[in-house]
Amino acid sequence: MFNSYFYFLEVLSLLVAIFYIKKYKESYYTYFVAYLSALVFIETLGVVLRQYGVLSAPYYNIYTFFEYNLIAIIYYKLTKEEKSHKLIFYLIGIFNVFYFTGFYYQDLQDYSYLLGAITVCVFMIFYLKELLKSDSILIFQKHLPFWITVAFLIYYLTTVPFYLVLYVIKIGTREESQSLFLVQKILVVVTNLCYIYGLIWSSKQKN
Repeated sequence: MFNSYFYFLEVLSLLVAIFYIKKYKESYYTYFVAYLSALVFIETLGVVLRQYGVLSAPYYNIYTFFEYNLIAIIYYKLTKEEKSHKLIFYLIGIFNVFYFTGFYYQDLQDYSYLLGAITVCVFMIFYLKELLKSDSILIFQKHLPFWITVAFLIYYLTTVPFYLVLYVIKIGTREESQSLFLVQKILVVVTNLCYIYGLIWSSKQKN
């Protein structure tokens, strides 16, 4: 039933993350595993529901809340500066207000994906800024949070124009839509390969 290379990679990333759970005992890692678990769960649910002709969009909308909030917690744990913590707290608060408002104004739901993608990219910039000022920059290639951030940026930064075209500009042809989803699937592959590479080759670090 799950004859999908993209789905397989997502499951593989989760299994590798669980396998290395004793290696990475930092506080952010628990939330990273939770993020991957939520992703695999919603993808599995989506495939099952489609088999029975049930729309999965409402469930993906609920997943959006957990997706972006888990990323916010990951970067709250990874960052050290008080300014970064405050901005992460305020920005995810704004996103959550916008997200829940979307239940009353349905047209806002599509825009919550775009706002969420932009918001979490800002979190990653906070982390990278602090990484550049820390000793960890000397061994960044062995630092798992760096590879997680690279993977997130590949997916979410490129997701911003994807959502702009899909929900704001509203492309008109089916062919254009299929091309966009194909690009997104390719990005899913690259993203998960970054996860797996980072999990296997990174050194145990103290946060």
